[in-house]
Order: sequence, then structure tokens, then C-alpha cells
Amino acid sequence: MRNYRFRDSSPRIGIFGLMMFAAFLGGLLVLLAVRYTGLGDYLTYRPPVQEEPDSSTRVLPGLDVTDFESATIQVVEKVGPAVVMITTTRLIEVSDFFGFIWYPQEVQGLGSGVIFRKDGYILTNHHVIKEAREIRVILPDGRSFPARVIGADQYTDLAVLKVEGENLPVAKFGDSDKLRVGQLAIAIGNPIGEGLKNTVTTGVISALGRTLDLGNNVTLRDVIQTDASINPGNSGGPLLNSSGEVIGINTAIIQDAQGIGFAIPANKAREIAGVLIAEGRVPRAGIGITYMPFDATNRRQVEARFRIRLPVDEGFLITDVVSGGPAAKAGIRPGDVVVEINRRKVSMGTDFQGLDLRVGDRVLLGIQRGSRRLEVEIIAEELRSS
Repeated sequence: MRNYRFRDSSPRIGIFGLMMFAAFLGGLLVLLAVRYTGLGDYLTYRPPVQEEPDSSTRVLPGLDVTDFESATIQVVEKVGPAVVMITTTRLIEVSDFFGFIWYPQEVQGLGSGVIFRKDGYILTNHHVIKEAREIRVILPDGRSFPARVIGADQYTDLAVLKVEGENLPVAKFGDSDKLRVGQLAIAIGNPIGEGLKNTVTTGVISALGRTLDLGNNVTLRDVIQTDASINPGNSGGPLLNSSGEVIGINTAIIQDAQGIGFAIPANKAREIAGVLIAEGRVPRAGIGITYMPFDATNRRQVEARFRIRLPVDEGFLITDVVSGGPAAKAGIRPGDVVVEINRRKVSMGTDFQGLDLRVGDRVLLGIQRGSRRLEVEIIAEELRSS
């Protein structure tokens, strides 16, 4: 009987299995390292991907800008050359230390304006050129011209100047009646001084139809409110829309507030400019009355002052009527109380100046005369300085 001797193979199988297990474990560790440590970014090659430009951006040469920025840039390049700096010289009287000797002294002023006709007509504010003895207009290209006043109107704070020059850049008017609150507003002007000429600020149309009291019996109606920064020296410069059209003439700010500026609507500015060019002034009309507003806060004082009993709690007490004037012709008397103007109830802070009356305009007044209520139509006539 043969005896067979089997060689024990278990040690070989054990070593081979251990090697396979080690290889598997090593591979697993490498995969984990690639997955969670970012090593894969260095071990793999990804061809560069050409990214599509975002639809909200437009590309200008050498510069990626948004639609908002692109609109602003294009407006400035289009209209900026037509926005001018206006320097003025006027005389004021100053006294010596003791107040005994008065002598004239020149004062320099600064403002802005916009060229709106090729033949050199420039629109600006009345207060920019008021009482100026000498006016100069400086263009962004460095050209400087003496300017003369064609006409000015303090009640709209507008003035038209004229310069003699060639190849003058011109800005185009837009339709301010189509403005909407929230749309882009761009202001260009010369704030503070010559070192900051042609400064550009942006914002939005904050509100429409505002009323602005400038003092000296001047009230601007239906003005544009914007948060585009307007500073001293910006007065008379244009407020622009995203198409580069003049939608307003910057006129004033509220000194104690930030981001509140006002502009005269372009349609009104264009109308007044046409009248000033044609006539040199804006004929003002009125109805020939003097009145005192009252409400519950001052009614008793008004009654005591004029020794009357007011028939209503709020209105305009007519204190005087110009003899032979429009109101007198219509039968209005002192003591009548105006309670409505053109069928709109009056209130404190409301007056007739906001009507911006022209010769021939008809004004419908609601009158309280004692216990009687009347409706009287008055035809406005030109007011002439005495």
C-alpha cells in the first residue's frame, strides 16, 4: 500500500489572501482620498469651458458692465458734452467794520446749464443768473463764451442764455409726462466748484407732482423728486432718462435731508423756454385779489383781526379786490371766502400761484358769502408791476 504525502498549502493561501486584502484596502483608501480631499482636481484634466455671457450684461470694449452701467455710460457720453458750467459775477454792497461806509464788492457764482439748440440757446435756473453783471459759459471741451440773458422767469426758476459758437453739442428733450416713479434718473452738473465739473450722479424718480416752496412768494408745482445727488452748482443742469433725454432741469435740494432733490419737468421747461425766446419774459396773469388762508388753528385770530365771523372752518378770506380787475368784474367782494378752486377744495398751504395762470385762462371759484354758496367764473388778466 502506497502512502501519499500531501503538502500542506494553507500557508500559501493565507499569504495570497492577505496580499489581495491589502491591495483592496489600499485602493479603497486612494478612492476615498480622491473623493474627499480634492486630490482629484489635480489628477484629472478638464478642458476649459467657454462660458456664455449672462443675458443681464452687455460688453463694452475692454469692460464688462451691466445694463444699468451701460445705460449710464452711454447717456454721459451722449449728453455730457452739452452740459455747461455757468460762472457769474455780481455786485453786492458790504460795509466796513463799523457799518458806516458801504462799498460794492464782486461776488462769483457757479451753476450749470444745458445747450438745447444748435444756435447756442442754453437752459438754466433763474436763481443761477439772477442779478449777474457778467456771465460766462464753459463747455466740457474747454471752450469758453460770454453769454447774454435772453429771458428769465422767477416763478418757474428758469432762464435762457445765448452764446455765439459753432459746432455746439445739443441735448434732446424727452416727454416728462410719461415719467414713472422708480425709473432711472441721471444728473449731470458742476457741484461745489470748478474742480468737480461735469459730475455724474444716478438715482431714480422718487415721486412726481411735488410742490416746492422757494420763498419770496415763489412756489413750484408738479416738480420731479429724485434721489440722484444734487448739490450746490448742479442747479440748472439736466436730469436725464436712460435714453439720454432731458426729463427735467435740476433746481433745488432740501438742505437738512439727504437724497431729496427736485427738478422742473422737461415739458414745462421747454414751454417756458419757448416763451422766453419769443418774448423775453413770461406774461403773468391773475384775478386781482388779496387773501388770507385760515383753518381751525388760526380761525379765531383771523376773525378778531378783521372783526368778522367766518362762515366756514377753512378757506381763503378775500381781504381786498383790485378795482376794475378780473375778480371785481366777476362780482367778488372783500369778505367772501374761497372754498374751492376749479372744483377742488382749498386747504392751508394751497394758493393761486400754483395755477400758473396765463392771460385768458378761466378760473372757477367756489365762494361762501355768509350762508350762500356761489360759483363764480373769472377770466385771468395780465398782472403788471406798479
